[in-house]
Amino acid sequence: MIIPEKVNLSQIVSERIKGYILDHDLKAGDKLPSEKQLIESLGVSRTVVREALKSLEMVGMIRIKTGDGIYVDSLSLKPVLDQVTFRWKQDAEKMRELFATRRVLELGAVEMAIEHYDTRFIGQMEYWNGEMEAVVRRGEMPIEQDLQFHRALFKATGNETFYELSEILTSFFTKIREQHFDNTEDRIVSCGEHTRIVQYIRDKDLGRAQSEMRTHLEPLKRFIPPKEIGE
Repeated sequence: MIIPEKVNLSQIVSERIKGYILDHDLKAGDKLPSEKQLIESLGVSRTVVREALKSLEMVGMIRIKTGDGIYVDSLSLKPVLDQVTFRWKQDAEKMRELFATRRVLELGAVEMAIEHYDTRFIGQMEYWNGEMEAVVRRGEMPIEQDLQFHRALFKATGNETFYELSEILTSFFTKIREQHFDNTEDRIVSCGEHTRIVQYIRDKDLGRAQSEMRTHLEPLKRFIPPKEIGE
């Protein structure tokens, strides 16, 4: 269908392309019509088509291979999240909201990990906590090991979308991890909490696992800007 000149917008072209993907039941890796074919079938300019394709590529819906063609990409939330995360780091209210969101996600992950009970990723949690303990014994900050422990927890849920949502917290909490682990005692305590969380998950003891996770996250609140009176 030719798009009337009055509504010749890249957003409409984007919707038509998304509609094409759905109508033809295209999967990740399937090839889309060429840029020239899109121009001809939609009756719009090259500029509009390119703007539409760029917007779809930015959100991870398509992948443009120069000299090859346009392909459906594996849908991911990460490109969208990457665009907004940097703004949240500069907003105190968003930081408080994000911390509250992390708490909900972590507690939910514990419950889902018990329900899904994938011993591979539960084993990975144990592995990374062991690596974390080794780093702590060397007197170093276990930033990467702690990160991987929590990633393994989210992987243990068996829910890829839930895991992707959790990734929004990764870069946001890097600085908080550095502040938290600046204290040697906090590093040791954190390892012990990890050990108990894994054990309670293995025991399928949801109440204790979530209680331990609440205890684990509580000290991080001191690094979040408090809400000011009248705010």
